[in-house]
This record gives sequence, C-alpha cells and structure tokens, in this order.
Amino acid sequence: MNRIMIRATIVSVFAASVVAFGTPAQAPASAHATHRAALVTKIKVTAKNFKFVLSKKTAKRGIVIFKVTNIGSVQHDFSIKGRRTKKLSHGQSATRRVTFLRKGHYPYKCTVDSHASLGMKGVFTIT
Repeated sequence: MNRIMIRATIVSVFAASVVAFGTPAQAPASAHATHRAALVTKIKVTAKNFKFVLSKKTAKRGIVIFKVTNIGSVQHDFSIKGRRTKKLSHGQSATRRVTFLRKGHYPYKCTVDSHASLGMKGVFTIT
C-alpha cells in the first residue's frame, strides 16, 4: 500500500509541474536536425570513360551518400567499402549510402571488366 501512495504522489507532483511550468524542457528540434545533418555528407560521383570525378575526396566520420552518374559511353559501377551500385549505362544514376565509423583511407573502383586497371579507381579519405 505504501508503494502505491508514493507512486501516486510522484505522478501528481510531475503532472502539477507540467501544468504550472509547461512541457518538460527538451532540446530544440533544430538542434537535433543540425546534429544529424553534420553526420551526413553527400558526394557527387561522375563516371566517365575510365575515370571517376568526385565532388569531394574527403568527409568526416558518419554517413556518406554517394550519388553516382554515368556520363560515359560504356557501363560502369561504383564500389566502396563492400557496397556497390548496379551497372549504370550512359545517363543513369544510382545512390549508395555508406557508413564510415573510423578515420582512414577507403579505396573505390569500378568492378566492371578491367576498368579499375584502366584508371577507374581512387581513394576516399575519412577524417
């Protein structure tokens, strides 16, 4: 019986404080959105004939979204950290979301035929 009275008292005190002072304090929603946005980096990857061009070659730890567009005349894909896009024909795009938890250098390449040996490779750096 004593526990029930204690719980009822706690609940009533909390309810009275919410009524008197408004909702409990929380961080502003924009602070949460800003924090999440800081953890996501978007990189544009252009695949040309036997060459990749990245909008940035470095990012901070967190989620990196690679948007790959093939402007070359043959099919290409994009592979990094075990994640790969499908083969993209001329004009096609694909998005790959990769999470990087550790700083380091991560190689990327085209896995189609011998495209990597012809120059479709590079290193992406996480700081």
